[in-house]
Amino acid sequence: MFKQSKAFTLVISLLLVLSLITGCGSATATTTPAQPPSSQEPAKPETPAQPEQPAAAAPTVESNTLGWDDWSAKMKGTINKDYYIVDLRTPDEIKLEKALEGSINIDANATLGTGNTDVIDEKLQGVSKDTVILVHCKSGGRAKKNLQAFLDKGYVNTFALDGWTAFDAKGYFGATKITASSEQLKPDAWVAKMQGTIGKDYYVLDARDKSEYDAGHIEGALNFGVRDQFTVDHAATIAKVKEAIPNKDALVLVHCAVGARAKVAQAHLKAEGYTNVVTLDNKITIDASGNYKFE
Repeated sequence: MFKQSKAFTLVISLLLVLSLITGCGSATATTTPAQPPSSQEPAKPETPAQPEQPAAAAPTVESNTLGWDDWSAKMKGTINKDYYIVDLRTPDEIKLEKALEGSINIDANATLGTGNTDVIDEKLQGVSKDTVILVHCKSGGRAKKNLQAFLDKGYVNTFALDGWTAFDAKGYFGATKITASSEQLKPDAWVAKMQGTIGKDYYVLDARDKSEYDAGHIEGALNFGVRDQFTVDHAATIAKVKEAIPNKDALVLVHCAVGARAKVAQAHLKAEGYTNVVTLDNKITIDASGNYKFE
């Protein structure tokens, strides 16, 4: 009996000691739960809103009318592929003055001038609306006047040449500025410039054909015809002019029979740097003795 009681007491004591050890271990062994990785990225600074860019200004007659240097600089690449040239002169003007090979002729007087703007799309059929279109006439007037019609049709890269053109049969193409009011004169103002000695203080250039010149000309006048020299071979003609008139600032008085060819010669001369070229814008007749009269 005593032995059973002693054994029972020992078992109880062992159980108490075991429970104390377990309780102490659990009290001291504290663990920190692992933090799950953050799924949020660091906040990025906000990009300020960009202001809206203004729309590109639509082309206008003013913005797309250019002088010779800027206009001719757009002739890059191959004509009728990379750019197109539209010639607004009449067939008669082209016959007299010649034209650039490959250019497209629209007689502005017979079409655009009468309100027929459909001719633009007809002549430029298949040409992209953003292709460079270079428009010229004889003096710049028709090119500027009709530029808006091209822009209205959607050809936004159309540019008008503000200048007088010059051509020859060999492919020469040049242009210059001419002020008609001071450089294309009526008889009294033109004759008044004949001060001093011809061939020294001033020069007279007869732009008629050689046969006309031989039939009668102003004494001392030089003959450089438009139809038989300037528009046949510009370079060769200018070379001869430079020999006869070496000073490009010299006064050169140009005439023909009625004024049209004189203006063509004037454009050729001024395109080559002659600065003081004045034409007679009037009909003149000259007899075999060199006497002249105006009509």
